[in-house]
Amino acid sequence: MRTTKILLADDHTLIRECLIAMLEKSPELEVVAQAASGMEAVRLTYDLQPDIVLMDLVMPDGNGIEASRCILSAFPEMKVLILSMYGDARSVRQALDAGARGFLVKSSPSDEIIEAIRIVSDNGFYLSSHVQGVLEHELASAAGRLPLTSREEEVLVLMAQGRNSREIAALLQISPKTVETHRMHLMKKLNLTSIAGLTKYAIREGLLPLD
Repeated sequence: MRTTKILLADDHTLIRECLIAMLEKSPELEVVAQAASGMEAVRLTYDLQPDIVLMDLVMPDGNGIEASRCILSAFPEMKVLILSMYGDARSVRQALDAGARGFLVKSSPSDEIIEAIRIVSDNGFYLSSHVQGVLEHELASAAGRLPLTSREEEVLVLMAQGRNSREIAALLQISPKTVETHRMHLMKKLNLTSIAGLTKYAIREGLLPLD
């Protein structure tokens, strides 16, 4: 039986310990190293060249997206599987664009995580049912609305952060009247009627930076 060597990258010690205990119940899976940051994950991948990197998204010193890009730039055949608290559409898209072969949320049952590792190890691709639902919802929603311009997205994010029109105008070097025009266009495109609605939309779509 071939052993699948796993590098586990997560900045929470307790989560790593729980995952190791779970994974090593399967005799064909072996956690060969642990990383608590993005850069440590990159360094250990260079040193050990595991079969799979099980990667969290939000970590200090280089997040999971940045670390995945670095790893896959150096080792294009490396398999990265994302396991994260965040399962919003934006995070999933960023992970897949970076080259990840799968995406799971941490609420996934243990047997699904193990199955995903096996599938990805065999050159497959895996998205949890939750993630598939998020992407399907995004596609359905997108079909009924016009796409946002980059400027509209900038205005939306600043509004969601609690900035008023004058503050946004100063930051983007446009007039307050132009900010108000963008706000009206956003509400029309997204079929929303309030700043609170725009804020909820920005949070739901993962437009606000992850802390």
